[in-house]
Parts: sequence; structure tokens; C-alpha cells
Amino acid sequence: MKQRNLCILLLLVLTFVLLPACGKETDTKGVKLDLTLLPGTITDSLYVKMNFEFTLSDKFQGLNDDYWIFVHFWRVKNKEMLLVDDHQPEKKISQWKKDDKISYSRVLFIPRFLDEFDIDFEGYEGIKLSVGLYNPRVEGSKILLFQKSINIQSASSIAPEVVYDEGWYQSETDLNLKNKDERTWRWTSKKAACIIENPKKECLLKIIGGVDKAKFEDQKIILKINDKVLEEFIPETSKFSKEYVIAPGTMGIEDEFRFTIETDKTFIPSALNPAVNDDRELGVQVFFLYFRENVK
Repeated sequence: MKQRNLCILLLLVLTFVLLPACGKETDTKGVKLDLTLLPGTITDSLYVKMNFEFTLSDKFQGLNDDYWIFVHFWRVKNKEMLLVDDHQPEKKISQWKKDDKISYSRVLFIPRFLDEFDIDFEGYEGIKLSVGLYNPRVEGSKILLFQKSINIQSASSIAPEVVYDEGWYQSETDLNLKNKDERTWRWTSKKAACIIENPKKECLLKIIGGVDKAKFEDQKIILKINDKVLEEFIPETSKFSKEYVIAPGTMGIEDEFRFTIETDKTFIPSALNPAVNDDRELGVQVFFLYFRENVK
């Protein structure tokens, strides 16, 4: 009995000794970060808006130009880095002063990385988001300001379904290309249509594509939603990127709408070079097509 009471007494002593150490706050050098992510439900294949608000207390002693802000998304399951957005804000960190409040936003794209057909997939994957300050010239200089666990769902669970309908050729891939954003693409014919589920709310439409300027200097591209022309343009260079905010009324009242890509000029590779065994009629090369609820 005495031995039991002695053990309890030792546990109480250890608790009081260790408690201050466990509750000790990390030294943030007088910098506080409030960070919010939009939308509230995070999936892969999604543009995410990150709203940063740094508040500097009277403990802030200043930092030099070498400091950057690190933003790291880590896959908890396999301990791999999913996404990095290390950056310097518009107001240089060396210009930050006591009692300042620095606010700004950045938009990041979370790539498609979840495999819904994996037998171990549980409908989401845990990600650890870490944000802070660091000096790349000084080892061990990281100042952790924010850390959060996020469950990222598969895009197909909530994203409007996009069906590549008439006028599209099969997806192609070339992993040897230097630009990773151009390693996968689809060619259109003269006119290609997508059938898209109508979310009936404001959405962001983004398309990254290319044309062959060596063949057609003035090739025109026409983008339409249903029968309404969204834009007609001649790309200034061989690659183009377009972004549109689509109002609900533009998509109509039906459960689905059509998004079409048309062009006034096409070519057949085998007709230009008999050594090439490709009889397709090619119009526009599309690397990336994004349609989701607009993040404000």
C-alpha cells in the first residue's frame, strides 16, 4: 500500500515538473499568422485560395531580406511533399515593423493525386499544411507559424462532371517534355464539345492550350457555352491560357450544358508528311481544362 502511494506521489511530482515544458509555446519572434483556405472542402484538382494575415507584436525585432515564407503540403501517409509555395510577399519582410498587419492572398492548384480505385483508399487522404518563415542561407532558421491537418477528398466527389464528347481525340503523354504542365494533352478536331454538369452557381473556367504557329500564323479559336460565344481570338504565341468567370445564367437552366472549342483551320499530319502515319484532322492542342465553383 505504501509502495502504491509512493508511486502516485512520484507521478504527481513528475506531472508538475513536466507540465510547464509541455505547455511551452514556440518562439515565433513576435509574428502571428492567421490563415484561411477557401473553399471549405478541399479536394485534389482544385484551385485553393489562401488568405494570409500576419500580425506583428511589440516583441518583433525585425528580419532581413533573406527571409522567405514557406508553405508546405505534406502527404502524411507516405511522407512525400505534395505541394510547395515558398514565396516573398509584396511588402518585403525586411520592411515589416512592430504593430504591422500584412494581409494578402495567393491561389494554389492542388494537382490530381488521389487514386479512387486503390483498395486502400478511404475517400480522402490526410495532408499536413505547414507555414512559417525561414532563411534559406541559414540552417535551422525555420520559424513555424501555422500547422494544420487537412483531409483532401477526391475531386470527383463534388466537382461537376466533365464528359469529353464529340470531336476529341484520346489523351496523349510525353514524359520527356521539359514543361511538366505540357506532358499530357488532347487534340481537338475542327470542333470539340464537352458536356458539363450544371452546378447552377458561379464557376471558374480555365483552359491552357496550343496551336501550331509554323503551320497557321493566324489560326482562330472560338470558345462557346451552349450557343453563346465566350470569346474569339487568335493566340499571340503557340501556347495560350484563358480564364473566365462563368455566371449561372450563362450555363442555362438545364442540368447540363455544352462547352465547345472550335477553330477555323485544321491540318492532317500525314498529308503534310507522308512518312507520318497519322490521318487525324487536328485543330487545337488542349493541355488543361478546369471547371469548378469559383473561389473568392
